[in-house]
Amino acid sequence: MKDVIKKIRDLIKSMKHIEAEGFPDESKAKDYFEEKELILEEMGMALSQMEEEHSQELEALKGTVKSLREGIKASSDEARILTKDEFFLNLGKTISGVWRGNQKALGELKALPNFKGENWVNPRDVNWEVGKGWVGKATLGDPMGDLGTNDQYLINPIYETQIMTEAARKSVMMNIVRSRPMGGPSIFLPQRDRGGVVLAWLTSYGQQIGDSKPEMGNRVELKAYTLAGFIPWFDEFEEDIYADLGRMFVEEFIEAYGREFDRQCLTASADPFTGAMQCKTQTHVIKSSSPYGVTYLDFRDAVLKVKPEERRNCAWFLHESVLSRVTSLRDEEGRPIWRGPTDGQPGRLDGYPYYDVDILPQVSEEVKSNPFAIFMDPKRIQHGNRKGFELKRFDGTSESLLHGEIFLRFRKRDGFLVTRPEKNMVSLKCKA
Repeated sequence: MKDVIKKIRDLIKSMKHIEAEGFPDESKAKDYFEEKELILEEMGMALSQMEEEHSQELEALKGTVKSLREGIKASSDEARILTKDEFFLNLGKTISGVWRGNQKALGELKALPNFKGENWVNPRDVNWEVGKGWVGKATLGDPMGDLGTNDQYLINPIYETQIMTEAARKSVMMNIVRSRPMGGPSIFLPQRDRGGVVLAWLTSYGQQIGDSKPEMGNRVELKAYTLAGFIPWFDEFEEDIYADLGRMFVEEFIEAYGREFDRQCLTASADPFTGAMQCKTQTHVIKSSSPYGVTYLDFRDAVLKVKPEERRNCAWFLHESVLSRVTSLRDEEGRPIWRGPTDGQPGRLDGYPYYDVDILPQVSEEVKSNPFAIFMDPKRIQHGNRKGFELKRFDGTSESLLHGEIFLRFRKRDGFLVTRPEKNMVSLKCKA
């Protein structure tokens, strides 16, 4: 029972502040508050497992959850949208505040001090008060102590949402995989063998439901790890306009993160996650030793290795150099199997959507031992988003010791997991 109580407390801490302004648009505001509701729902499920002997603590936790729900409702009613320029301006001010240690500015921008520790846990009710500094309700209005040694801060979570929105434009996979918030370092997920909805007719009262039971398989653990990045800091940044500084950071971050997100989804090999193309999937070997030799029959035969109920949500993922070969392929009746993107919809390859991913193998690369394309449902890839985006002025690198170079370090936590790849995905490989 102690584990259940600990889980609820951890979830409450993960809520941090509930912001009401700084959203890039109304859809992101809606997503933000829905994510908070999901965490509260998880709390409610945990509370339902508690026994009556814990009634006093149970009531206290229920009261906390109730106040959080009321806070979400009040904040959602007051949600304010920031323009893109306002966002860059505020982000630049935050970065400057971190760099100079200006805690007053950071407090006004809703950035939180992130006390050293691997769990990134901060008091939820921390606020900056003029004349007092950082104050937490849990300490009855007392300042939280000397923060002179603290130099890492979590940015306003709304700014994190906007940064991720920008990063999604540089990534193929971010908008199509299944993403879920993580209130802790790991969550357990069921694995399903079959897709679609399971239906069953009951012809008599009390009839046993037999074959309609979904095949859930084993529960698997989705873990979150910390990703750190370092952006070289130049003296000129000290004099930059805040909006330009915010824009520079976003441009630097989204290029690197968008590509890394796709790599972890598709080609990573246990570093620290395993991408879909490195998992044990079904394989279709083409008759050629080069992707140039792929035919329309290879795509058609590969698709047939996936069950029909799974197949309807699948898509092809391949490099543009392979796609250049595909665009000229025709079936036995002379019809092209490729159709280009239209009206914001992905193109189609023999009736199925396809995505051009530049991190996948090119036709000029040595790909005999590795797959060069994959057919799968992208929702089979689970992305865990553990909230928290940390900034820190960092000089603990060999470059700083040797050359005096200083960096702006960012840290973010993510998890990736490919579920049931062996039955629901098929990779294309060249003949050895």
